[in-house]
Formats: sequence, structure tokens, C-alpha cells
Amino acid sequence: MEAMKRYEELGMAEALSRSYDYPLACHELALILRCAYAQLPKALHSLLLRDTLAAFRLLPVMQTSHGLSAANLLLQAAEAALPKQKKALSVAEFKHAVVAHKRRCRVRQEGGPIQLPQDILIHIFKFLDMRALVTSSSVCWAWNAAANDNNLWQLQYSLFFGFNGIFCKSEEQTQCFKDECPKANLDWKEAFRRKYTGNSSWRFKSNRAFCGHCKSIIWLSNVTCDRPHHCATLQIRQFKIKPLAPYKVVEYLLGETMLTSSSDSDSDAEESTISRLWACPKLASSSDFP
Repeated sequence: MEAMKRYEELGMAEALSRSYDYPLACHELALILRCAYAQLPKALHSLLLRDTLAAFRLLPVMQTSHGLSAANLLLQAAEAALPKQKKALSVAEFKHAVVAHKRRCRVRQEGGPIQLPQDILIHIFKFLDMRALVTSSSVCWAWNAAANDNNLWQLQYSLFFGFNGIFCKSEEQTQCFKDECPKANLDWKEAFRRKYTGNSSWRFKSNRAFCGHCKSIIWLSNVTCDRPHHCATLQIRQFKIKPLAPYKVVEYLLGETMLTSSSDSDSDAEESTISRLWACPKLASSSDFP
């Protein structure tokens, strides 16, 4: 029952329904099937099959090539891990989904897109998570200008590295943030990029994180300027969210790891675990996903 509870806490079904989390959710589900399916209780197998089939049924509404690639990765994992009958069911569902996906891709809407004023675009973009904001900048020139708004990135910076020490490893980093705030001409997007890429934990490109205060695994796509993580509103001095690699999700589900907020120096152990995990057959690298 512990494994069932942990799996429900991962929010896999909800993530699959969000187009921006769909590829990563498929990736995590594929990892679970390949590396944990045989060790999980049979009661959980039905939930894994349910979410696998749901992922394929949702494929037609996913409008990016990443969605199709992720679904294909999940199919390979299902073929490798599931018993014969469940495998056949998954393959049939995937084939139907691919046909429907191709049909949708052939549909062409007449007329150009409606152009919204930039101030409205900026207001809408406040509801996006960081990854979606970056992606939006590649849609068109108008969206690029809105997505690069300096105030938006100042909000993103404060959300990730700011006043409550979110993602800050030390009080010095928090003080650095406070020192940067008065700089009116600071390029906040570039400041965010430097801070974000400077944290080696983000090299896994996961959209998962662990809240050290409420001890929960969260999707970063649910953390936006308009809707911060609920612990951020509690004024907790040591509040911190840490990035979480996909292999940690698998270990958590198997009960092989205890997530803590004090694991800033465990990079060597991470490298060792990653080497073992990537040894799973036919497993795509995490760099294949945005």
C-alpha cells in the first residue's frame, strides 16, 4: 500500500493531461515500467497500465513532436515490461493514437492567428511556468517580445531564488538576490539563466522538485508567478525547493530513498545511481526531452 500511496502522490495522471508536462510524465512512466515494474505490487500494475493507456489516448491532442517522441519511448518501455495481453492492448492503443495524431497535424486553420496587445500577452504569461515562458518566446515575434519582458523575469527570479530562499543554497545567495534587486537596469532573464544553469542539479532537465518543508514532490509547472508553491506563503526561513531527477522518482516509488532537504552534497552518489539507471535497455537519455 505504501507504493500505491507514493504513486498517487506523484500526480502522474494529472501531469499527462497537461501538454507541457506530457513528455516528462511519459518519460517518468517509461522509467518506472522499465526499472521498477517487476518489483512493484500487482495492485499497482493496474494503475500503471491505466496511465500508460491514458497517455496514448491523450497523444492526439499533443501538438509537439516531443509528445510523439515521448509516447514512442513509453511504448518501447511497455513492450519491454508488460505481460503479453497488456502489451498487446498498449500497442493497439498507441497505433490508434498515432493515426489520430497525424490526422490532426494535417488540419490547417484558415486565416492567421489573432494578435493580442503586448500588455495582455504579458499578463497572460504571468500564469505560465518558467519552461512554458521560454517556449512561448519561439512562437512569433510578438510573443518573443512579451516573453522577454524584464518584469516577468524579475518575478521568475524572485520565485526561484528570492526572498524566501527558494533554491538558494546559502544566506549569501539570498543576500546576493537582495543586492541585485535595486539594480533598475539589470537583465533579469540573463540573471535567471546564470543562476539556473550554475546549479549542477538542473542538468537532469526534470520538471520535478522536492519541497523540503512539506516533504512533497511537486511539478514545477504548477509553480508560477501567479501561483507559487503553498509553502512560499508561510514565510519559512529555511524554505527550499530542490530539483529532482527522474531516477529519484523511481527510487522514491520503490522506497529505496528518503528524500531530504539537506542533500546538496550528494552529487557523487547521484552520478553512481545515474550510471546504473541508464544501463536499462533501450532507455533514451533525459537530454532528449525539453
